[in-house]
Amino acid sequence: MGSVNGVKKLSVNKRNNNLFKILIGCAVVLFILGFLNIFILSIKNSFYVFSEPLQKTFWSAGESSSSFLASLLNAGSLAKENEDLKSQNDQLLSQLALLQSTQQGNQEQGEASAFYQNSGFKLLMAGVIGLEDNDILSINKGSADGISEGMPVINRQNVLYGKIFKVYKNFSEVMLISSKNSVVNVKIQQNQNNQDLQDASKNIEVDGVIKGNGNLSAYLDLIPISSAINPQDVLVTSAIDKFFPKDLLAAKIDQVQKNDQNPFQQAKINLYFDIRSVDNLFVITNYKQEK
Repeated sequence: MGSVNGVKKLSVNKRNNNLFKILIGCAVVLFILGFLNIFILSIKNSFYVFSEPLQKTFWSAGESSSSFLASLLNAGSLAKENEDLKSQNDQLLSQLALLQSTQQGNQEQGEASAFYQNSGFKLLMAGVIGLEDNDILSINKGSADGISEGMPVINRQNVLYGKIFKVYKNFSEVMLISSKNSVVNVKIQQNQNNQDLQDASKNIEVDGVIKGNGNLSAYLDLIPISSAINPQDVLVTSAIDKFFPKDLLAAKIDQVQKNDQNPFQQAKINLYFDIRSVDNLFVITNYKQEK
């Protein structure tokens, strides 16, 4: 019995020693871990302090790179948006120009109609397409609109441009009075005070002809050498002209060219028409030409 009790005591003591060792070991481990944690925190803090400028630099670079890459990725969509906006803007400008042109055309139509309401002339408004060679102007009205060759063409201010030269279905060609093939009978409304006409009763009429020079210019010819003409005298169509109604504004004398050895005098003139600023013209559709 004594030996058995001794074995039991020895076993208990051994187990207690192992437990004590385990407790001591855990305490040591906890102490070491606590110490290392404090040490690691210090190292980590030092690393962040040292690396902070570099991190900011890399962050900024990363942000810039991200923005740059995003701009590259969005460049296509931005370009498309800009193109769409430009297209919409062009459409709005086109609609505005069309509206303004329509309003201007309506105004010109009203003014021209009012001017001719007592003359018996019928006017057809036509848009100017462009100027061709040999002083030929194109308009957007043709045979489908009742246009025929020889019809006079004017603007809303009663200024003579020319006559219909060639007709197509939907457009026509106008021979300007500056064409080398154009000859227009005119009368010179000369003011006795050498001023523009204000009082028709003071005017002395002299007959002559306007001959085209080409290149949108013309000159006055066949003025009797005995007739007194002066710069600023006004030239209007004559009643003897078989192609145009009388009293259409044609030109103004610029410089008289007189030679006593010639039976006629000439003059440089400034035509009243203005090709560059005109958008609409009017065709007199019912003028009866003399044969």
